[in-house]
Amino acid sequence: MHEYEDITSMDNRAVELLTLLRLQGAQTRASIAESTGWARPTVNKHLERLVDVGLAVPSHIANPTGGRPAQGFEFNPNAACILSLDIATAHTTLALCNLAGDVLSSQKIPYGAEQDPNTVLTTQCQTADTLLADTGHGTLCAVSIAVTTRVEEPTGQIIEAPVMRRWEHRDLPGFFKSRYHVPAFIENDANIRALYKARRLAGPKERQITDLIYIHAGMGLGAGIISCGTVLHGARGGAGDIGHIHVFGEAGKNNPCRCGNTGCVEASAGGWAIIQNLKDSERDVDTLIDVISLVRQRDVEAIRQIRQAGRLIGDVVSAAINLLNPSHVVIGGELSQCGELFMSGIRERIWGRTQPLATKNLHIDACPDDSHAGVVGLAYAAADKVLQDTSFVNGAFLGSVLDAAGTAQD
Repeated sequence: MHEYEDITSMDNRAVELLTLLRLQGAQTRASIAESTGWARPTVNKHLERLVDVGLAVPSHIANPTGGRPAQGFEFNPNAACILSLDIATAHTTLALCNLAGDVLSSQKIPYGAEQDPNTVLTTQCQTADTLLADTGHGTLCAVSIAVTTRVEEPTGQIIEAPVMRRWEHRDLPGFFKSRYHVPAFIENDANIRALYKARRLAGPKERQITDLIYIHAGMGLGAGIISCGTVLHGARGGAGDIGHIHVFGEAGKNNPCRCGNTGCVEASAGGWAIIQNLKDSERDVDTLIDVISLVRQRDVEAIRQIRQAGRLIGDVVSAAINLLNPSHVVIGGELSQCGELFMSGIRERIWGRTQPLATKNLHIDACPDDSHAGVVGLAYAAADKVLQDTSFVNGAFLGSVLDAAGTAQD
């Protein structure tokens, strides 16, 4: 019993040291002892463990007085790689990222959530195997998946998903875990982008913004919420589903939504609803790219639709701000590319309907997604999980190597 407790304590201390190196950068033995309160032999023992499995490497730390650099150790983000799959409506972006979220290689394929799951998964795996065949990217340690719908907690299954009905009750983490023999995680795309924005918008001395709401305004509407530094999922994974809040006021209150209800914000302000409204007005549109093009051409009806969508979204965001008191609200997704025509309606409702305390020092920004926002956010989320796993610091990930031909099991 005592031996088991000692081993457990050792594993926890190794994770603690790894976390210290990840969050605070290169450290000397003396600074580690000061931060942890450990004796020098304990510091040396756990440093040796991390170096042996490749998670820490020696480094030189500049002397502030200009003298000889000190001997230190730092986290090695290239010890392993993460396979990220960002499954959007009509395409999937795949990437291999290191443990710091840096993209090592990536590919976008025209297969996504609206197509047959079996075909999509087959093509995703073929593409992933090609990426993994480059052994220069290191050992695969995790697969991280984003989907454009809510995911049930804690099963990780897609349920009650109007956007991905053919994918319901699919165990995607189980599928990728059995294929690649590594841990696999699944997350909603808005949550992943909230994490990405929280890390990327943080100040130079911050790891991430601790209270942020990310609104993904695309074909549908969703929100990723970070509160006190943690992504909020809710009891079953349904947190942030703002697209299906009932509209405030009369505008759109009777519009049918694809979820089966009427009056959802998404049924008036989601991309799919805007496209249908413009088609009804005899505009030639099929995608949000077409909508954005019309807006830039100053089409009167397109501008009206975008302004109205901004106001309706601003209504529900203002309620979320009063409830959660974030420091940042970030508007992403394709509709954010409409610029101030869209953002002005959101800001109008936020400033008009939120309490002064909630809006003091509040940052509201349009932040169109870059092409790698989803896959990098996925890598952040997976790294946070695997690097807190005591089996990982014991070198368990070393058994997950694929050979150069990418011979994962079908």
